[in-house]
Amino acid sequence: MDTGTTDETDTTGTTGETGTGGQDAGRAGRRERARVKDARSRRATVLAVLSVIVVLATVSAVWSGLRAGELTAGDPAGNVAFVDDAATNELREQVGAAVKALFSYDYSNLARTERAADSLLVGDAVVQYESSFAAAREQALEQQLVRTTTIRSAGVDELRGDTARLLVILDQQTLRTETNEQTSSAAVLDVVATRSGGEWKIASLAAR
Repeated sequence: MDTGTTDETDTTGTTGETGTGGQDAGRAGRRERARVKDARSRRATVLAVLSVIVVLATVSAVWSGLRAGELTAGDPAGNVAFVDDAATNELREQVGAAVKALFSYDYSNLARTERAADSLLVGDAVVQYESSFAAAREQALEQQLVRTTTIRSAGVDELRGDTARLLVILDQQTLRTETNEQTSSAAVLDVVATRSGGEWKIASLAAR
């Protein structure tokens, strides 16, 4: 037996493999930590967005409640023009139809317009309308005019109990039958309406 020769164990390969494995494990660990951190960051972002949405919804609800309260606070018959859609629409439709009937006329049947005035006007509006329609009646007869009025819009500013204020914008087409000439015009009216017997009537008219 040759005892002078010592077997040398090659540990180089083992050390290299161990080092490589450690590096792989380190990289895997860092990737896992990065993945967890990214997931947490995404969750935090989603929660923040949801929180903002909830806050905005709450603020909107509170503002709407305060607005409705302002419109009716301290007054049992407060302004419900922005609260009661059904009542507002009924008012708008009836006043719009009344204005259309009052400012449309046919020179050959002026009595129809006068009957509409008798049934749709009350209070100051009676005198206000008569003074303006007198001139229109005379012109209609002289020039054989037919005027058709349509409502472009009727906005309700106030609706308190049986009294309301509106801004009405109307368009008018006037036909001069002698010459078949047609002209167009527009007008803006401040209207005060009162409800009587369940029907809205015009109590005041003023051109802007």
